Amino acid sequence: MPEIQGYAHVAITVSDLDASLAFYESLLGAPPVGQIVLDGLDRRLFSVGNGQILGVTAYTDGKAVPFDPTVPGLDHIGFAVADRDAVVAWQEHAASVGIESDLEDPDFGTTLMVKDPDGNQIEFFAAAPQG
Repeated sequence: MPEIQGYAHVAITVSDLDASLAFYESLLGAPPVGQIVLDGLDRRLFSVGNGQILGVTAYTDGKAVPFDPTVPGLDHIGFAVADRDAVVAWQEHAASVGIESDLEDPDFGTTLMVKDPDGNQIEFFAAAPQG
């Protein structure tokens, strides 16, 4: 079987592209690096490091149903960061641009969860130090 080399991209669907673009530009600190427009689809591409892309997609004929992590499908997107200090720095950045967040320190690491305008969950995660 061929080896998987990692994630190339993750794409999420949103109900209001303009509101979501404003959120992700504020959160990530940069505008989209690209766009894909197909019949009935408008996707903006954000670079999230190491060649990986987060796609934010609106469909012309989409159904504006609120995100629910308990329904089969995507639960959240987790971005790895170096350590707890980096998670705290993301928390401070989120607060500085008006984004509410929830920082927790379970045994396995440090997590910071934010939600986009549709309720899609974005996590910044640092594993607990080994040793």
